[in-house]
Amino acid sequence: MSEDEVKAVLIRRIDGIKKKDAHSIADLVDRDRYTKFDDWPPFERQGLEALNREADALKVLKEYAYDVSEWKIDIIGNVAVASFIINYRGTIRDLNFDVKSRVTAVLAKSNNEWKLIHEHWSRFPQKWQDTPQRPRRRFPFP
Repeated sequence: MSEDEVKAVLIRRIDGIKKKDAHSIADLVDRDRYTKFDDWPPFERQGLEALNREADALKVLKEYAYDVSEWKIDIIGNVAVASFIINYRGTIRDLNFDVKSRVTAVLAKSNNEWKLIHEHWSRFPQKWQDTPQRPRRRFPFP
């Protein structure tokens, strides 16, 4: 059940982007501990200013669609670590985008509610965006 609850929070977070609802996104974070590494500039660790930047971006977002796959959720007491792959696409201002990223999210449960305390969004390298993953290999590379 808790894994489903964590997944539901993360889907609400992404749906908040699609619905251009900055308030619903902000309601999902622990405002005292939240940090984020984004897959859009600036790339350094951000605090609550990440929510302000995202709210500004939502004002000029024209289209947004996404697919999420490869969920993995681990719950350790009142902390959850979730990771997944997201492919999101749309238009912001006049820029069309189609991005595939790896996401890791850390959530903490307080008062029976899961809140985001950290997000790390990291794009796949461009050459991997549209190609299937190579089979895992052992050293040496390539």
